[in-house]
This record gives sequence, structure tokens and C-alpha cells, in this order.
Amino acid sequence: MQTVTDEIRTSALNADELLEFHHKGFIRPGRVFTTEQVEMLRDVVERARVLQRGKGEEWDLLDPAIWPEDSVLPPEPGKSVGFLFNLWTWDEDIRIVSFNPVLAGWAAQLTGSREVRILEDNALFKDPGKGGSLKWHQDYPYWPLAQPNAVTAWVALDDVTAENGAMQMVPGSHVTGETLPAAFGTGSTYLQDLRPPTVRPISDPAEAGLPVETITVPAGSVSMHHCLTWHASLPNVSTIPRRAIVVRFVADGTRWFGSKRYEFNYSDDEVGIEIGDPIGGKYFPLVPS
Repeated sequence: MQTVTDEIRTSALNADELLEFHHKGFIRPGRVFTTEQVEMLRDVVERARVLQRGKGEEWDLLDPAIWPEDSVLPPEPGKSVGFLFNLWTWDEDIRIVSFNPVLAGWAAQLTGSREVRILEDNALFKDPGKGGSLKWHQDYPYWPLAQPNAVTAWVALDDVTAENGAMQMVPGSHVTGETLPAAFGTGSTYLQDLRPPTVRPISDPAEAGLPVETITVPAGSVSMHHCLTWHASLPNVSTIPRRAIVVRFVADGTRWFGSKRYEFNYSDDEVGIEIGDPIGGKYFPLVPS
């Protein structure tokens, strides 16, 4: 297990870290943002939250209305997980995370690519005592990409513990193949008819006898995981918030499948990429590292 310090890290991932990611599907490389930057980013996401809420564009990942009809089950009463999409497209301040050269460099190392592009960024909120849990899932099943050559960089804006809603991950699960997408609040799966018959629902790790690690992350530090790594998150039962900024980096050259695979937040016409062409364009810019 890696030791997290207060020192700001700018160095490339070392051989041990690359091997750990290969074996486990996730790593915690350390701290990337200063205390002052974290405080600024908290203000940024809270400002964005107020703005988007006023426009009706703060989503709740536990809301049945955002999931396909066949997966709708009653939500966890009184619980929510706030979600904002693609802040980098309209808030310059968030770009110190979304276009961070250190994060992009690590993502390029982990995907084995020369360069990476942004697939999307998000802000996530688990309010004190109200933040709900997310069921087990992978990231890739929800993305319109031909290949699972992408990683998620998860930047903590608060000290993240088991009490305020830390993620949990199954070591080595990224090599077991793709699973069906599932509603985050219920775990109910969908798209069975559109995926190969070998793509099955994700298993409950406890029932499958698989190990689970709880991913604690100090504020300003980052956790990175493969897009096929099984992960979930705990509820916030504490008196402090759990806020995070998440950046999804995809290897340059990855092919776009668009709505043929999954309906993304932008339509095929909006992104202007033909099915089977490399991802690119204004919505998916390269990130210098």
C-alpha cells in the first residue's frame, strides 16, 4: 500500500506503481493540489452547483428518472449523490484539474499511449448525512468507446474516509471482462439485448468471495482506476461533506462507437465523429502532459 504525504507530486509513475496498477486496476499516486488550490476548487464546485441547480442541471445519480425504465426501482429514501457534467466546457477555474499535465501524464502511462484526451469531467457531492451509496459497477459499460483504454482520475476535495463515503474497489477485477451497466442506486442492470451474451451482470464481491479495498484519499490527492475495475462507494454517515472532481481520460486513437454502443451526453451529430473513427474534436480535446 502506498503512503500518502503532504508533498505535491509532479514525477512520473514508477515501475512499482505501474505494476501495481496492472495487478490491481487502481493506484493512489499521491497529492497533486495544494491546500490553497483545494480551497479554491471547493468554491468552484459549490458555485457551479448553485448555478446548475438553478438551471435544473444538477443530477442525482440515485434518481430513478435518469436510468432506463427497466432498471427503475424505488430510490434510497432521503439519500442522493449530486453530479455535474463537463465543468471544463464552461468554467475556466476547473481546468487546473481537467487539463492538469501531471494527471494527464499518469493517464498516458496507465493507458500505454503517447497522449490522452478528456472524455468528460464531473463534480460529485455526498452531503453530510445525506450522501447515498453507489452500487457495484464499472465505468466502461456507460461509455461510447470501442476499446476500454481509459482511466478515471478521482481528485478528493475533502479528506475521504469510510464514514463520509469512500469508494471501494475489487483488486484485479479489471481483467475479468466487461459487465452490464447498472443503475447506481439499485444495481439493476440493463442493455442485455444490446451486448454480447457473454457480458453478464456484475457480481456482489461478498457473495463471490472477492476481496474489497476501501479507498481513503486525503484532500488534494488522487486515486486512479482502470475503466473496467469494479467499484462502489459507501454512504456519507458523517458530519462533513465528500466532494470530488473526476476526470475521465481516454487514450488518443481510441475508436468512437457513439449511440451504437451507449447514448452519451452529446448526440452523434453534436460530436461529429463517424462510428469507428478515432475520438477527437472540440468535446474531446488532447491534454498536454
